[in-house]
Amino acid sequence: MYIRERYRMLKLIDQLVNNQFEVRFVSEYRDFVVLEKYEKRQSYIVAVAHQLFDWSNHLQRDVNQKINYLNKNARLFRGRKQHYHIVYVADLPPVDDWESAITSEQTNDSNHQTTSIYYLHENAISQELNRLFNNLHTKIDETIVTSEFEEEDLDRQVVYLEQKIIGYHKAKEREFNRVFFYGKTKLTYLLVMLNLLVFAFVEMNGTSTNTAHLIDWGAKYNPAIADGEWWRIGSSMFLHIGAFHLFMNMLALYFLGEVTEKIYGTKRFLFVYSLAGLFGGVASFATNDAVAAGASGAIFGLFGALLFFGLNYRELFFKTIGTNLLFIVGLNIALGFVVPQIDNGAHLGGLIGGFLAAQIVQLPYKRQLLRAIVSFVLFIGLLIGMSFYGYSNAKQPENPQALALLAQQQIEQENYQETIDLLTTSVNENIDHEYVYFYRAIAYLETEQYDQAESDLKESIEINPDLGEAHYNLAVLYRQTGEDQKAIEYAEKAAELKPDHEQFQKFYDELTE
Repeated sequence: MYIRERYRMLKLIDQLVNNQFEVRFVSEYRDFVVLEKYEKRQSYIVAVAHQLFDWSNHLQRDVNQKINYLNKNARLFRGRKQHYHIVYVADLPPVDDWESAITSEQTNDSNHQTTSIYYLHENAISQELNRLFNNLHTKIDETIVTSEFEEEDLDRQVVYLEQKIIGYHKAKEREFNRVFFYGKTKLTYLLVMLNLLVFAFVEMNGTSTNTAHLIDWGAKYNPAIADGEWWRIGSSMFLHIGAFHLFMNMLALYFLGEVTEKIYGTKRFLFVYSLAGLFGGVASFATNDAVAAGASGAIFGLFGALLFFGLNYRELFFKTIGTNLLFIVGLNIALGFVVPQIDNGAHLGGLIGGFLAAQIVQLPYKRQLLRAIVSFVLFIGLLIGMSFYGYSNAKQPENPQALALLAQQQIEQENYQETIDLLTTSVNENIDHEYVYFYRAIAYLETEQYDQAESDLKESIEINPDLGEAHYNLAVLYRQTGEDQKAIEYAEKAAELKPDHEQFQKFYDELTE
């Protein structure tokens, strides 16, 4: 009887494949096969086993093992809701009361999962197959139930069906390996090492958190770019602001680069990474006036390249990296809108640039010349448009936020006169911003030019009455000059504006004791 059950098992699998099921796993001895059909965002998973049980507890134990196996390999399946159908093919059922183990459907609400068990033995083949195919919403071929083949013909049919099913599975494996292992990871490691070396060199000659120092080393600084230093778009890709910034970017580059380089190959990977970094840098130039550095634009380009891969290999994409990748991209974009320090222009620009660059260079086994030409024209057009827009903005009076960063760095280095000179020039150029006056006032305070400090602090408060730091520094100034009542008034206002600022509250308490 063994050969007949073997045939029924293989014929059942063949029928499932003919009904758009995909072979996901074949055991070494070909006595356990897993198939899946994705439909309407649900996965119908059929696990077929050629297996005989003497006792019902053995059957139940194996059912649990099969469910655990399917749960552990859930990444093989695409649907958010998964329906397990575990089918046993045998000549005889267990000798004791076993029907209860297969008649009830098991539901796991937390995992959006249902499980149904079927036992195809000699006296219940038709009944169980009908139940299975009804649950799968597909048609049944009666040749699974009754076969007119003699034993010798069954042997040939079994061999034929085994080869056919293994062929399905091997074809999918070949497609997976061809797509995901086209290239080898080489350039990714080199880029990580290069970024680490640049960071170490910058740190040995100063500090990567010093804005002025970063500008000297080639960070993105819009006024300098507008003056012709376009090379900063490229050099800023290899600079990072502090160890944490470097760590996060290199971690992302390592994992994303490894996958992208294997899919696209080293040459295409270099093309995508470079063009995405260029596009992200120009997008930052056009949308962000602050001094900026980092490889995040190029890294987001790898996201874009993987999204392009997903459009071309939709099934493989969602069965492997798709869901996690979309979540990470969405999360990073959302953070860019929430956290002011994140250069969302570089991130979104890199994402779009990487997507377009991937379309230009194309995937190894998919060539679409028209799409590549259109993407190239679009890439160049957007790049030119953003460049002109950024250039026109950069030629406006210097950005107050960038000035404030430079002034803060100069004050930290105790370069007070340089700070005064820098900001006085800006004031003379009609840059009217609270931080320009505020930081010049700090420099005046440090050089004991109290009248000028008082005037600048009042000017900053007039521009922004809610600038608690200006109120606090006026209070400090008036205490130093012996005007205690004014000191109390401004200290009280500072504490009111920043109630969570311990220093402001403590200073006010000291004045009122």
